[in-house]
Amino acid sequence: MVENVYLVRHGHIDTGGEKRYIGQTDLPLDALGIAQAHRLCEYFKTIPLDRVFTSPLVRCVQTTRIICNKYQCVEAFREIHMGAWENMAMATLKAQDAQAFAARGQDIKHFVPPGGESFEALSARVLRAFKTLVQAHRGTVLIVAHAGVNRVILRQFLGIGFQNIFSINQPYGSVHGIFSLHH
Repeated sequence: MVENVYLVRHGHIDTGGEKRYIGQTDLPLDALGIAQAHRLCEYFKTIPLDRVFTSPLVRCVQTTRIICNKYQCVEAFREIHMGAWENMAMATLKAQDAQAFAARGQDIKHFVPPGGESFEALSARVLRAFKTLVQAHRGTVLIVAHAGVNRVILRQFLGIGFQNIFSINQPYGSVHGIFSLHH
């Protein structure tokens, strides 16, 4: 069984200077994101990693490849699917559909953007894969994923409700550790 897990959020991406619902929009790292990935590489140089897993989205694969060259893509670690809201600026959505924007904030667990998925569905998908991975492997594992993916894993360990999920800070290129899982 896996003992230690490092959760990394991919490096910075260019969102045009606006807060957007990126979701599964497959954006590459920008120059800052590449620099952040190189800092992550330095960070993990002294940490023996037994296995490395990543979301298949390009921003995560690029980050992972800079950290190490041996990894496995896990489809379930894709970011939350935002459907019709994919890559939409939050300000634009708020202006176009203030009611839907507010509804998501009031019920983040169950709200589903048109054609997308809820945080509850994301959590079920991610935690099922996480549990399988933790039981199937040993030692120390690195997972390179997304803010939403990392938040649903950390939320489970912290025992906090979905309504507080955004209180879990997930800046680009950040590292969170979950240690001594089997104790």
